[in-house]
Amino acid sequence: MNSLFLKLTFLFCLFLPLKGLSQHIEFGHVFPSKLENKEKTEIGKGGMQYAAGSMTLPLSIKRDSLRGVRTWIVTVSGKYATLDNEGGAKLVNPKEIINTGAMLTHVRSLTPRWSMITTAGATLNATPDYIRTNCLSLTAGTIFSYNLNRGLNIGFGVIVTTAYGEPVCIPVPFITWKKSGRINYELNMRGMPEFKISTQVTPNFQLALSPFDAERFSAVVEKEGKHKVYSNNLIKSTLEGSYHIGEHLSLKAEAGYAYYHKVKLIDRSFNAFWSNMFSSKNAYKYEPSFTFEVGLRYRL
Repeated sequence: MNSLFLKLTFLFCLFLPLKGLSQHIEFGHVFPSKLENKEKTEIGKGGMQYAAGSMTLPLSIKRDSLRGVRTWIVTVSGKYATLDNEGGAKLVNPKEIINTGAMLTHVRSLTPRWSMITTAGATLNATPDYIRTNCLSLTAGTIFSYNLNRGLNIGFGVIVTTAYGEPVCIPVPFITWKKSGRINYELNMRGMPEFKISTQVTPNFQLALSPFDAERFSAVVEKEGKHKVYSNNLIKSTLEGSYHIGEHLSLKAEAGYAYYHKVKLIDRSFNAFWSNMFSSKNAYKYEPSFTFEVGLRYRL
């Protein structure tokens, strides 16, 4: 526990508010639940504690001739998780996971309604006891977005990643929708999907409900002499309260229920990626469990 505290403190210091667009740091806990294999046989039990942080820094923001914005943005992010494994869960899950990376994003207008989003970056997905060059993956992609109205953008694109060894081309949908009023609605499908309904209870306190909020942790591991990709995915419903301290700083506390929580362990190869994309043959399922998260946000 002392080791975890020191690592979380280090991560917190790494993402302390700096002059930039936005920063956040979060500490979360997934309460233990039973782990089942594909035959729905209980093989063990496990939970998780994690810390996540990111910093988004604008390098350039300019208005263009199409009344749009042309931007260059750098995002640095990191996650650290420890897993409480019991029984057969020790054979499936690592003890610790480190995810960290940097991404460069360029946004520019193509027409008054069409815009292009281009990204390129590198990510390290590893465990503390196995950090190798094959844990480093490169990602690049382009998304074309169409502005239907003031609050709704839809689009499509392609992302290429080396997370599975050979380059893999993945088609991605793009949807962002925001409606403001006494009750605010926000849908974000430009990464991990998120839908949020919120209301401003007082000038400083906001309450938000998320029917689905996704989290993902992954690592390249070595099992039986082979390199494999471990992924830990959960979808939860959450109720969040956030309190603004001044103009830029806010604190949040969140209680949730993880109704979907699966672990996959597949070979690090192109064929394994596609054959397991919609398959459960290499998946292990956790029973639903409660979650808790606290965090700090800083925005200019």
